Formats: sequence, structure tokens, C-alpha cells
Amino acid sequence: MNEVAQRQIIQHAVASAFTNGRFDELDTMADQFRTSRERTESGVWKLTIFYSGFNYALLDPNYSAASLDRFEAQTLAWIKARPNSPAAKIAYALALSQRAWFLRGNDYYNKLTDQQRLGYITSLRKRRDHLLAIKEEASKDPHWFTLMVAVAKEQGWPDEAFDRLVTEAAEHEPYYYQTYFLAIDRNLPQWGGSAEKMNAVVARATDYTRELDGDSFKARGYWYASSYGRAVFDREKLVANWSEVAQGFQDLLSRYPDQWNHNAYAKFACLAKDRTRFLDAYSLIEGVAMADVWDYPGQDMQCAAWAKHPERNIEVK
Repeated sequence: MNEVAQRQIIQHAVASAFTNGRFDELDTMADQFRTSRERTESGVWKLTIFYSGFNYALLDPNYSAASLDRFEAQTLAWIKARPNSPAAKIAYALALSQRAWFLRGNDYYNKLTDQQRLGYITSLRKRRDHLLAIKEEASKDPHWFTLMVAVAKEQGWPDEAFDRLVTEAAEHEPYYYQTYFLAIDRNLPQWGGSAEKMNAVVARATDYTRELDGDSFKARGYWYASSYGRAVFDREKLVANWSEVAQGFQDLLSRYPDQWNHNAYAKFACLAKDRTRFLDAYSLIEGVAMADVWDYPGQDMQCAAWAKHPERNIEVK
């Protein structure tokens, strides 16, 4: 089963159980994914995919303020029915997060209205207070730390306090990548960070995960960062050390030789203008390239033409 289908099955199972009040099913899934540390074919924690199933766009594609009211009410019903469930309390924090961003909107902060700012800040504080109140019982689930790191990022915690929280998260569960991804978010140049800070986060997470994963987080970390802009792989503005990232992909593929990962390695080798590694990776793609990995239709074929015909001076975008 390919990565996209595997994720969708988990997300739809979560959405169905949640919407229909089958809270025991939700806790069974969460407990299994948490204790087994089970991963998808590409190596992503199934627990991460489980929590992504609570996205209100999945629960109600025509979402509105009323949708958020129903979402919050259902998470509170879950907590009432199963008061010892860490997943229920974490789902409520997710509901508060989505409420905050719904009230805020997606514009730059300095362009928000006073009403948008107040709604966002009030909901953000409520989320922080809830997470702190449930820490003792819920922090055995690594997603608690992911959500707390999100709060620290949004509230603009100082570097020292933020780094302490990430260290605590790693001590609890070093292989839960989603927490490191949020630390990368916080240190991206466009959000007030720098290339140096972002590189330091990736290096630190790679150290935390090296025992089992080798250097594969270098691939995962920059792969994630590239969703905010491909400059991390642009030779003229290179943030990542491509040879190190390539080694990360090789470590990743030695552990999770999934087509999702093969496609990603090929794409990033192309963006890094590495013909040799691109051709090696591209040769291992089975059938049609996975559209969800590439940036636009036909990108893989454009990269293949560029790699096989250097004399044509093809420009890869």
C-alpha cells in the first residue's frame, strides 16, 4: 500500500470514529500507535497521522465557526466518557489550536484587526493553560510535546526556554519527528530565524535520532523545510549541505525503501543539480512518479530530461 493511501485510511478511521462518538476505538488506536511506535511505510509515526485526522477540514469540508463548536463539544464529550484518555485531552488542545487560527486568519500579524488579534491570543492562552494542566497525565504521549512546542513558537518564547522544551521532548521520545519539524518552523529565516539556527535544529535532531535512524533526519528535516521554499536546495542560496542531505536520504532509504522516499530523493537531487544522484534515485522509482511528492505535474520528466541531456542546457524549475 502506498504512503498516501496508508495515511488516508488512518485519517478517515479517526474522523469516522470521532464524528460518531466511538471513543473507545480512538483510544485503542492511539494507545496502539503510541506504545508500538508503529510507522508508515515511509517511516512516519502512525500516531502523527492519527492526530492529523482531527483536522476540521477533514471532519467538515465546509467548516465554519459552528463546525469548531461541534468539534470542541465532541472532544469534551470524549474526555467526559473516558477521563483517563490522554488522546482525548490532546484532541481538545487541537480543537483550541484550530479555533485560534480560525479567529486569527492567515494574514500577516501586523495586518490583523484588533478583534482577530484578541481572539487568537485568548484562544492561544487557553490552549497553553490546558496543556500545562494535563501535562502530568498526557505528556506520556509525544504529541503533547509537539503541541506545547507549537505554543512556545506562537508565543515567541526566548531561545533558552524554547530549546529547553525541545530537549525535554527529546528525552521523553527522541524519534517523534513532528516536534522537531515545529522547531524548524520556528527557526526558519522568514519567521525571524536564520539559516544557522535552522541548520542547528536539524543537526541536533539528527544527533537525537542517530542510534536507530542514522543520519536520515537530515533528509527529513530539510525535506520538511523545503515546504516553505526550495531555496534550501538551490545551489546559489544553499542552506543545506547537499552531500550530507544525500547521505541522509541513503540512510532513510536503507531503513524505509518506500516509493514515497525514492521519489523525494530524486526530486531533491534534481533541485540540488546533482545529476548522478538524481539518475540513481530516479531509476528506483517504480511506475509513474508519485504526484504528491513532486512540486508540479511533469517535474520528474523535466528533471530526467535535464539529467540525461546536459548538452541541451535545460533549466529545471
